[in-house]
Amino acid sequence: MLKLIIADDERVIRESISSLIDWNSLGIELVGTCRDGIEAYHMILDESPHIVMTDIRMPGLSGLELIERIYEADMDTQFILLSGFGEFEYAKQAMKYRVHHYLLKPCNEEQIVESMKDIIKEYYHRQAFQDLKERQKALTVNLHHSIMGNIINEQIFKSDPAKVSWDAYSGFMDFYQTGYELCFLHYLEEEYLNSVLSLIYDYMAEHAPGIELYCIYVKNSLILFFERYQSSYDQFDLFMQTLKPKELPFQLDYKRSTFNSLEQLLKNLITKIRRYGIIYYMNGLEPVPICNYKNLITKIEELTARLIVAEEPERKSCVENLTATLNDISNTDFLKQAGSRILIKLATETSYLSSVDTTEYLMDLNQQTEYSEIRRMLCRKLNEILKKPSSRSQHYSPFIDKIIRYVVEHLDDPNLTLKCIAENYLFMNVDYVSKRFSKETKQKFSNYITALRIQKAKQLLAEGHTEQIQWVAQQVGCGNNPQYFSQIFKKGTGMTPSAYAKKLNGGD
Repeated sequence: MLKLIIADDERVIRESISSLIDWNSLGIELVGTCRDGIEAYHMILDESPHIVMTDIRMPGLSGLELIERIYEADMDTQFILLSGFGEFEYAKQAMKYRVHHYLLKPCNEEQIVESMKDIIKEYYHRQAFQDLKERQKALTVNLHHSIMGNIINEQIFKSDPAKVSWDAYSGFMDFYQTGYELCFLHYLEEEYLNSVLSLIYDYMAEHAPGIELYCIYVKNSLILFFERYQSSYDQFDLFMQTLKPKELPFQLDYKRSTFNSLEQLLKNLITKIRRYGIIYYMNGLEPVPICNYKNLITKIEELTARLIVAEEPERKSCVENLTATLNDISNTDFLKQAGSRILIKLATETSYLSSVDTTEYLMDLNQQTEYSEIRRMLCRKLNEILKKPSSRSQHYSPFIDKIIRYVVEHLDDPNLTLKCIAENYLFMNVDYVSKRFSKETKQKFSNYITALRIQKAKQLLAEGHTEQIQWVAQQVGCGNNPQYFSQIFKKGTGMTPSAYAKKLNGGD
């Protein structure tokens, strides 16, 4: 329920408003009434209400002064101003504090209820928009960290990091135009790592919210890097230079360097860390080891590169060899890294895997702790690739290409059928078209379009349309039938659209 505070120096008005309306029926809890602005200010700080209904003229603090203080405190509180007839122009000053709700005294129950309904509607609209932004940010951050871990894992084994190309990842991150800061904390023993990292995370959350922090730990050194977000880092440097948890017996050695691009930073960083046997890429406070199994990595790289360009039957041989190579890995963390490496490579350079599927799959993979389950998941995913058309050379007939393009462009049409396309668009016999489609794509048209609809639905749900299942159903060609949409989605994914969205966004 939304919390409400009423502030007015006239007892009759306070008590009348508080008792006149059935607040519970509006989804509102009245948490208190106040006699003056100072009392209201303190109660707002204590209760963090969603809505405050306040008189303009009160002793201690006026309504406008109260609004100004709460605005400066950056609290997400909506105000309804109660004003007398002669105070209305004065009340308009509150607009600069985003106050748009006024009630002219005396006001009746209907006017108050309507204002409350407007505020409630605005609140939930803002909340939904904020939730969408947070979900999208969580997905982006998760993907960025997976890619960064994969890059470090990949590049430390390159013979010459200076000649590395970042083009495969440039669709996800900016490697060339954005400046970055690189920081080192030396002499940090592992037992103090979490204490130091917690302090740094807290500092960044307060002073640089929204800035992604990438962390690596190697042999008593903590390495941090992040996108440049201000011109001066004097305050940050002072914090890092004096950073010392109570349990840490000595001061750490701190250094910071500025780079004009992420490309320059990574080339410098990889040269420094590649000599270590184990490199820990930090996932929050959890260290994920990157092990220097050079021969296995080289083999995996070669097989993945071959798979990207392979045709049958070499494609089958590549998958079998990759599966056998993964089975040779006995370390659980390294198995995760090797599998993630293969999947991200396939997602960035082929059409075998979409970015949505890859993000979802990596989240599932990273949550696994059992070696046998990780290996089973990776082998199953690689075998699924064998059932898909070749990534680089799909030699379809021209009219099959036309069908595929037509389906993509008209996917929201619930009446889309191969018969309709064949007769009204291609002007060909539907039986012939059906046989050729199945032969060339290795699947029936019905399975193809259903898979395409599920994939499009996944994309829309990942973008945050979790409260609009009926709209998603319409966008993917299920018409005004969300029940049918849920059925085919569950059949294809093993879960309902709502459960899928919850899982993708970090739910249980």
